[in-house]
Amino acid sequence: VGLLVASFDKNGPHVYQTCPSGNVYECYGSAIGARSQSGRTYLEKHYESFGECGKDELIMHALKALVGCVSGDGELNKDNGSVAFVGKGDKFTILEGDDLQPYLDRLELEGGTGGGNGAGDEEEDDDDDGADDDAMET
Repeated sequence: VGLLVASFDKNGPHVYQTCPSGNVYECYGSAIGARSQSGRTYLEKHYESFGECGKDELIMHALKALVGCVSGDGELNKDNGSVAFVGKGDKFTILEGDDLQPYLDRLELEGGTGGGNGAGDEEEDDDDDGADDDAMET
């Protein structure tokens, strides 16, 4: 069984991932379990900005990473999602249910729930301006 362990000590925040093989890795963020690849991909793309983020922004990053991990055509909601945090001045806290809803509402306003890939930061160019996007200019 894999496990993610978060802690905070005099040296700052820590996230550890344990693997069934017995290996333990310290990381900036991780996703484990079935359908976790899109979450890991999101975290890999954005982890460098985490040091500048406040708690609310980090919660939003966690939710954006989770969006792509929901099975099938389902959407992340207060019944199937939760976020936990711990930090300087913050006891270990799990946000779920009604406590998570304001963050989910913000995520929807920011457009993070529609794509299903968890990225939430890029839009496709769907305009049909008649130009051939594959044409080369010489």
